[in-house]
Amino acid sequence: MKYLRNTLLMILAVALIMPSPLVLAEGVSGATQESKVDDVQTVDNSLKSAEEAKDPVVDKKQIDSNSPSQPSENPEAPTENSSTDSPSENPATNESSKSEPNLESEPPKIDNPDGRTEENAPILISKISQGKKYVEMYNPTNQNVNLAGWKIEYHTGPEAKTVGKIFKDEVISANEFLVLSNDKMLAGAIKFDNNLGLAQNDGSVVLSRSDGSVSDTVGWGSNSKSAGSPIKGSVKIVWRCFIGENIIDSKNNSTDFLSSKGSDNQEIVPYSRPNCKSSEHKPESPKELNKCEGLKLSEIASNIDEQFIEIVNSGEKTVITTGCKLTIGDSGVRENIGDIELNPGEFLVIKIKSTNLKLPKTKGKVYLLDEAGSKIDSAEYEKLAKSSSWSLIDDEWMQTFMITENSENIFKEYPDCQSGYERNVLGRCVKIATPPVESLCPVGQYRHPETHRCRKIEATKTITPCKDGYYRSEETGRCRSIASAAAKTLKPCPEGQFRNSATGRCKKIASTDDIAKECPEGFERNPQTKRCRKIKSANMPTVGLAAAEVKQVAGATWGWWVFGGVSLLAVGYGVWQWRWEISQFVRKIRERVRSASGK
Repeated sequence: MKYLRNTLLMILAVALIMPSPLVLAEGVSGATQESKVDDVQTVDNSLKSAEEAKDPVVDKKQIDSNSPSQPSENPEAPTENSSTDSPSENPATNESSKSEPNLESEPPKIDNPDGRTEENAPILISKISQGKKYVEMYNPTNQNVNLAGWKIEYHTGPEAKTVGKIFKDEVISANEFLVLSNDKMLAGAIKFDNNLGLAQNDGSVVLSRSDGSVSDTVGWGSNSKSAGSPIKGSVKIVWRCFIGENIIDSKNNSTDFLSSKGSDNQEIVPYSRPNCKSSEHKPESPKELNKCEGLKLSEIASNIDEQFIEIVNSGEKTVITTGCKLTIGDSGVRENIGDIELNPGEFLVIKIKSTNLKLPKTKGKVYLLDEAGSKIDSAEYEKLAKSSSWSLIDDEWMQTFMITENSENIFKEYPDCQSGYERNVLGRCVKIATPPVESLCPVGQYRHPETHRCRKIEATKTITPCKDGYYRSEETGRCRSIASAAAKTLKPCPEGQFRNSATGRCKKIASTDDIAKECPEGFERNPQTKRCRKIKSANMPTVGLAAAEVKQVAGATWGWWVFGGVSLLAVGYGVWQWRWEISQFVRKIRERVRSASGK
């Protein structure tokens, strides 16, 4: 019983681990569908593997080194061999990625992250029928893609375009096709919003994502937009062929697409997977695309008379600009820079008038692309003033009024003022103050530099010599009599006197007889008058405040005198003022006295 139980457990474990043959077959087929074929070199290696498997003479080592996948048990089906362990890669990033195809690795599996499928899905244009007027798209990923916001545009030339379809909520299934056509007989087709002309000689169809990035571009004829080189014109239908379940996409229209000129008798209909049967239809190995490393936008002069875009080689190596492009906004027009060799630090100026580009004056966005169409650099500007440029100065984009074509950018905040004006500290142009024009002074006059007035030119005076018996005074500059000057000379002082230097007078020389005698006892010499005065005794008796009282009595006496004088003056003033009244009063008294004496 124990052995039976162990045996059953082992059988169950083997059944769970080993998949059924149907599952194995589906796994192999699914792996080929999940393989990314953006790299045309991988497709070529698959073709080589198939051819070498049919040729028994081929060295086994050579097959192993050239084939990216392991040989299967069936050598006649090399296209079914693909690695399911290869890392996933998002083909949409080919627009911005600079990685080159790895010829030694297996084709990576296309599997976009959840939730971002619509943003970066690498949906391809698989067929364009200029004759039957339809466009076919293919989803090479393993997830359904919602095309809401995507759009199909048809370009009849570098500039003119027609929006054929703006998707709303259409979904393209994983590893399936979606056909757009207004032909009612075409089953399952989605109608265009606008009928597309799809001319046979020249034209382009551009598939854009909802964020505006380009998912695929197919162009035919000489005057068209395209990925890489365009397909030759005069075609009724162009298509991509498949290698097994893998669609070809090397980002080069001329090698990725076959046309009605060489259909190899294959029936090309919608929803079909035409294969590359013969070696003449095998896509050529693409050359290594120029990454344009080191190139940067330096200056955008859009609001000047002669517009230009300046590019600089900011790297340390010489760059050849073959395949490098410029584009402006979402116009879709890409202008090749040309085959120019730029040394490190060297500038390249592209004149807009000599290109097909249209550069907006005040607001726009400029992109610098490599040969594969991936963005290298971009610069966006708005509200750009007249006669200014949008320049990269110290790794920062800013507006400058110094246009520096083919040289280092210089910041200039304001434009030059008009003639006769200057810019003040506030940044405004103000008129230059000019001094008034001064008239010429009359003959014999000059203009004083400080007062700006005309002054008489003084003639140089010649000093005439003085007459005999006269000399010129150094102080006054006049001639003076020698005799009068000698008469005014101070005479010497008499004997026994000297001249005082301060007063200039003669003073007696002090002798011993002039020495003052000593003062008598009880006297002292006054230092001011030099006279003897009585010495005041310090031991004199004092009675109370007698000195203070005496001083007070003296003060009171003086006060009475002052009072008397003032009173006398007041009486005199009153008599003077009333003198007429007093005289009348005295006259009346006299009359009374006379009258009394007469009685």
